[in-house]
Parts: sequence; structure tokens; C-alpha cells
Amino acid sequence: MEQASIVVFAALLLVVVLVVFYVLYGVSHMKALKYLGDWDKAWMAWLPPLFSYYALADAALDGEGSMQLSDSFDVPALAFKLWYPIALAVSFIPSVGFILNIIMHIVCLGICYTKIYARLEQRDERDVKTIGYVSGFLPIIAVYRFFTGKYNEL
Repeated sequence: MEQASIVVFAALLLVVVLVVFYVLYGVSHMKALKYLGDWDKAWMAWLPPLFSYYALADAALDGEGSMQLSDSFDVPALAFKLWYPIALAVSFIPSVGFILNIIMHIVCLGICYTKIYARLEQRDERDVKTIGYVSGFLPIIAVYRFFTGKYNEL
């Protein structure tokens, strides 16, 4: 019986931590998207990943027709906005799908965060590229940066 109560406590604690992270993620990303000013779909930060990632990609594009992933590779805006369903589809490729999915997450979220950080902090993208990609791997960093950014003081 004692073991069952430990499992229940651990499960409840996990649920509480997940709910707290969900709320922090939603509030911070909504604040950042609202601050970008010209973007009116900040509420999408509260929705499941498909819509949240769409909102980040749309804000990162900033009305451009394509997203430049490297010096020689551009992705059409619609394909970049829908990177998350593409990453999910790629994950079904046997043996390499999981790794490709993780790489797509880090690259696409990293690009989104890099562009958003650069706009919010009025800095060059090269100055925030590393932290953008690290945030793509660990979104809690983006939550922290969005809550503590200087633009929150305005």
C-alpha cells in the first residue's frame, strides 16, 4: 500500500509540474507575441504544439515570403509555418525518423526563437543565434527570456 501512495504522489507531482510549465509557457509566449505588435494571434501560444509552433513561425517570418535556413537554402513561408506536422510525419520513417524529428525541432524552433529574440531585443540575429538554438532544444530558456526581457518593463 505504501508503494502505491508513493506512485500516486509522484504522478500528482508530475501533473502539477506539467501544468505549471504549460501555464508559464503560454503566458510568456503570449506576452512575447503580443509585444511584437503587428501580430494579432498571440492567443495561439496557449494551444497545443501545432498552433503554438505555427504562431512562433508566423511571427518569426514577419510577413516574408520565405524563411532563409542557410545562405543557400530558403523554405517557402507555408512550409516553414507547418514545420511541426512535417516533423511528425518524418518521425514515422523507420530507424532515422526520431532523430530527424529532433533535429527539425531544434532547427525550426531555434530559427523562430533567434528571429523573435532579435526583434524583441533589437539586436542582430548573429548575436542571439546560439541562445536561439539552445532555446529550441530547451524551451524553458525561452520562457525565462520572455519573462525577464527588457521589453516587459515598457
